[in-house]
Amino acid sequence: MKLRIIVALCVIGALGGCSTTATQEDFGNSHKSLINAQAANPATLTAPSTATVTGTDSDYMNNVVVKFREAVSEPTEVSEPIEMVLMGLGGGY
Repeated sequence: MKLRIIVALCVIGALGGCSTTATQEDFGNSHKSLINAQAANPATLTAPSTATVTGTDSDYMNNVVVKFREAVSEPTEVSEPIEMVLMGLGGGY
């Protein structure tokens, strides 16, 4: 009798592990919707174009390059030690 109860509980547990949750069923959909929302032309996601990009605004592109070059850190800033603060206690490492 005890063996039947143990076997029945094992079968119920095994069948319960086979079910999927709502999270598992929806897995990956947020990533797909994010990619689709960021694409200027969603048709190119499945059939990308091999043509080069043309017709950019020259003033806009110039501003992008200028800002890109301004954002570079100086070597002295990069070589400074990083200070980590844990639970209110500071210390360099």
